[in-house]
Amino acid sequence: MATTGQGVRQVLSEASKAIVNCEVERVPSFHHSHVLVVDDDSGVRETLMLLLTAAGYQTSAARNGFEALQQLKRQTPAVLLCDLEMPRMSGMELLSIVRRRFPEIAVIAMSGSYRANVMPEGVMADAFYSKGQQKPPELFRIVAEVLRTSASQTRSRENRPAPIWGRWIGTDMCGISYVLVNCADCLRSFPVAMDGSEVRAVHTGFCVFCGSEIQYIAEQTAAADQNFPKTILSILTQSQSVCDSGALPQK
Repeated sequence: MATTGQGVRQVLSEASKAIVNCEVERVPSFHHSHVLVVDDDSGVRETLMLLLTAAGYQTSAARNGFEALQQLKRQTPAVLLCDLEMPRMSGMELLSIVRRRFPEIAVIAMSGSYRANVMPEGVMADAFYSKGQQKPPELFRIVAEVLRTSASQTRSRENRPAPIWGRWIGTDMCGISYVLVNCADCLRSFPVAMDGSEVRAVHTGFCVFCGSEIQYIAEQTAAADQNFPKTILSILTQSQSVCDSGALPQK
């Protein structure tokens, strides 16, 4: 724990020096803007909050996507800084909901799983920050840039398609594959059957709880989520699977 604390203090020290020494045009000029940090790793979450606070931003944090959505109901931040790899609700799922319900929020996706500092395909975000590969001054530059262009980007965010990101959860005994979709209106999750059509295409369906129309795409993965219990998949889908008739359940 001491080593971790020393590491954080060292990073903060370097960040403070970077803020003072960087060129004028690179100094964050949107002090006091609110940044919501979403990451399931407490160390990363706290470090990013300290860095952004040192840079002059107001900060708050959430441990997962569901907690972030609850916070967004109470207060709308200027920027959402969100990790892409999180349990329960992935960052990709969260960002697709945020883009649909809160188009005024500037969004920065972040991950340490991609070597190139390039936005992963299909992510609904305005910018990308590579954790562990880009240094604090680069984070400050990205935050300042999305804030600078946020107002002009709001209209394009509203007009840009924002399908829900469905998590692939498995295939039942009838050979029908399912994705788990989170409704952007009632925030409840339910499985949706996938036919043989292109996974990356935008599909249309309706929430089984509130009836809202939903557009979604399946998470790009070659296999089902191995952590999703087959028994739960069976229970969730038993009312939707129609083995004997040979007909696909309605999407």
